[in-house]
Amino acid sequence: MNRLKVVLMFFASIMIQTAILPNFSIFNSKANMSIALVVAIAMNFGSYVSGYCGIVLGFFEDILFSRVIGIRALIYYMIGFIVGYSEDSINKGDIRSGSIITIVATLFYWIMNTIIYMFLENSSVNVLIKYLKGPIVIELILNVLLYLVCNYALKKVFKKRKFRF
Repeated sequence: MNRLKVVLMFFASIMIQTAILPNFSIFNSKANMSIALVVAIAMNFGSYVSGYCGIVLGFFEDILFSRVIGIRALIYYMIGFIVGYSEDSINKGDIRSGSIITIVATLFYWIMNTIIYMFLENSSVNVLIKYLKGPIVIELILNVLLYLVCNYALKKVFKKRKFRF
């Protein structure tokens, strides 16, 4: 795996996440390209690569967007490592399994993020319940679409060589 290509994909992901995606809010829900990228890397490259990519991407997002550094990095690391570690039981070439994993990862991200911020800011459970009733469904669909784009881009950028005899 070429590290320069990975770094360029990270910068492209961060640029799209900061410049383009906030302008497209559908029913008060915004897509998260970082979850889609971490799941796509985990499906294609395994646990350690996706875990480290999740940490780096999470720290960049924490530095840019968050008041507390390390929360997104921890959550992205957990998503990347768990999805990459279970690659033997997942059909890696199937788009449907990646889409389902992206849905589960998005739910896991929002639940963990809300629980951590509930402890840090002393907010109530009503915030989590209110979000789960409405905008999360649209965000799940947007994240699955972004996963399909990221998976296609990864397969095009990192072509596996085929040996022909």
